[in-house]
Amino acid sequence: MRYLPRLMVWCGILCVTFMTTAEAQTTDIKLPKPALTGNKPLEAAILHKKSSRNFTGSTLSLANVSQLLWSANGNLPADAVTSATTKVFPSAGGLNALEAFLVAGQNTVEGVPAGVYRYNPADNTLRQIVPGDQRNLLAHAALSQVWIARAPAIIVIAAVFERMTGKYGGRGMQYVFMEAGAANQNVYLQAESLGLKAASVGAFQDNQVAAVLKLPAGMVPLLLLPVGN
Repeated sequence: MRYLPRLMVWCGILCVTFMTTAEAQTTDIKLPKPALTGNKPLEAAILHKKSSRNFTGSTLSLANVSQLLWSANGNLPADAVTSATTKVFPSAGGLNALEAFLVAGQNTVEGVPAGVYRYNPADNTLRQIVPGDQRNLLAHAALSQVWIARAPAIIVIAAVFERMTGKYGGRGMQYVFMEAGAANQNVYLQAESLGLKAASVGAFQDNQVAAVLKLPAGMVPLLLLPVGN
């Protein structure tokens, strides 16, 4: 019995430590507010944009990652009259079928530990879904395109088709792909505007990518977008 108080103290310390660690793992990372003006005209970005598979491996700034994710699936400022929120690309019926994820390595994105993160456009934050560097696994899932793992970050565009097909039936499938195409173009243009490189990858095993990202049931990966310097 004399050891009981000491045991209770140690249990309390362990419980507090465990809770603190768990809370740290689920704490959202707040991204810098996206800039709504840039240094490069749209026409110049369109003219010079291209796919690049050669990355230096330099660390990406959190501000640049914020811009890229906002371009991929961000919200526009709420309408002053109706308070309605719209996306950075057209969405049929305003149903917004897309979700964006960030895959980062160790020290490849400023202030972001290695892992898979889900982007929340409502408050411009990241929430870790999977810890650790998953870039090699993602490259393997993309038919072993090893160059993908050399990018400091990979933006993944996924979709919940039921958000569209629930209203539009089979036609909704096409609307989802339209959204994905717009998101893809946005990331390319944003990368060019920031002086970064980007590439678009559609060749991968859906089930393997979904497993790496731990996507919930009903969410399908559509595009991998390696980005970096």
